[in-house]
Amino acid sequence: MLPLPPLPEPLPELRLGPSVRGEQVFIGGRKLRSSWSWRGNNRVRPTQLWLPLDLLESQLGFRRIDQKLEWFGRSRALVEIPRITLGDEVGLEVAEWLLSTGVSLRRNGDVLELTLPRARLQKLRRGRGATADRLVLDLDAPVLVQRLGNDLHLNLQFNPAQRHTLDKLGLRPQLQPNGLVLQGQATRLRSLSLADPWRVVLDGVNPVASATAMQRTLHSPTVAAWLRRGLVLERRLVKVGVKPLELVRAGGDLPAIGLALRPLTMANSQTGLRFLPQLAQPAQAVVAVNGGFFNRINEMPLGALRLNSRWLSGPILNRGVVAWDNARRLRFGRLQLQQTLRTSSGRRHRLDQLNSGYVKRGLSRYTRAWGPTYRPLSGQEEALLIVGGVVKAHFAHERLKRGVVIPDQTDLVVSRGGAPLPAKPGDRIRITSGSRSGLDQMQNVLGGGPLLLQNGRIVLNGRAEGFSSGFLALAASRTVVGQGQGGTWLLTMRGIGGGGPTLLETALAAKQLGLRDALNLDGGSSTTVVAGGSTVMNGRGGPPRIHNGLGLIPL
Repeated sequence: MLPLPPLPEPLPELRLGPSVRGEQVFIGGRKLRSSWSWRGNNRVRPTQLWLPLDLLESQLGFRRIDQKLEWFGRSRALVEIPRITLGDEVGLEVAEWLLSTGVSLRRNGDVLELTLPRARLQKLRRGRGATADRLVLDLDAPVLVQRLGNDLHLNLQFNPAQRHTLDKLGLRPQLQPNGLVLQGQATRLRSLSLADPWRVVLDGVNPVASATAMQRTLHSPTVAAWLRRGLVLERRLVKVGVKPLELVRAGGDLPAIGLALRPLTMANSQTGLRFLPQLAQPAQAVVAVNGGFFNRINEMPLGALRLNSRWLSGPILNRGVVAWDNARRLRFGRLQLQQTLRTSSGRRHRLDQLNSGYVKRGLSRYTRAWGPTYRPLSGQEEALLIVGGVVKAHFAHERLKRGVVIPDQTDLVVSRGGAPLPAKPGDRIRITSGSRSGLDQMQNVLGGGPLLLQNGRIVLNGRAEGFSSGFLALAASRTVVGQGQGGTWLLTMRGIGGGGPTLLETALAAKQLGLRDALNLDGGSSTTVVAGGSTVMNGRGGPPRIHNGLGLIPL
């Protein structure tokens, strides 16, 4: 018998190495609090590096356009980038992207360092005509674009003549050890990075508007006038147990002051994100904080948002809300909207969501408040267009993918996950909605969660509101709306020198401040408070883009 040939040597086993996580990162020499995850044994070249999407946008200069992430000449579809959960953030894997662009990475224990050699500003070019508010910075290398507080930082070198040009444009340039700082431009300017040759494009340059914006500080005459009328706006320290917290508190007896509480929303569409000052300015909000939850990847709302008796986004998962109309008192509770579609035959069908980015199997409803056009949010969707109580059209998935117009005074009923559609063209139907609490009938509703305080009692029950155990255990920066001693209050709080408060610590802090009712809003990197047009606190160093907010506006 012939001998068997020797077996081939086994293929080398792919080993990703150990995973290390941390909460501290240095970017361009600046210390920031942010979650990260490093995979691999090499301390300067990870096999994988996961960073929060918010950090990539606010501290490196990544830009999201049409569901793609772009940075210095490279573009990747967001859905194609591997992702994990980092604390309360979406983490994307970007090791190769950063290294190929020239970013140096180093892991020292649980501290991550990202550095990029300082580039040289070679030329400034101004746009013309329709792009007159555009400024192009020609560079000899890529740069970091960081939004810190109210300022825009770029790690580049520039000469006195270039500084003079930037000053004439109202950008208030300043030379710091780490490079160029454009004071007050963090939320005013949009940035785009390009390669071959290296460039950073700044959109939104307007000398007159920029000079005016610089005068809107915390102690501006506008804010000072409201302070004289009784508005409380203060930064203070509180201690919950042994944990010290930094807190910004704004509010008071709003009707007596001449202010009202109002949701801050985008006009005409519920898809997209904005900086808080961009939401606050059209409403002339004196003070504003970030609002409810949203999906940072698809930029859609995840909770109740009702303005002037119109549902822009419906509640989900029986989560906590604050509701109010023209009366002085706010109402706090948990809200589940019950929507029913009844056909002419008498059959009833439940509609799960209303104008929501929350996707699950079943039937959901969309109106013109969602925006002028609807496109699928999941796999094989189909839909019915209902006009005047009659089904006018059926849209198969391929037709939905091209986008369908939602006219005024119509409903689009969308089927997901193979759920059967309840009717066919020509059928008559009736849609009704309501809730046991009656909170859905109030003029304005803003959802968040969990509910923290109700009638002076701590009622924290995150599981009942559909929050994960990981979310409930987080210590993070917080935003809270409440009422109690002295009136209506907007609160933001964060930890000093480390993690922020847990949800229970947030409830205890709110009670310590005299609140009787309190609702947790979106937190972490979304936490932001703006006064007089200037950011006076945010959760993680840079101003975030958010979906909606809550403001104090003149009556």
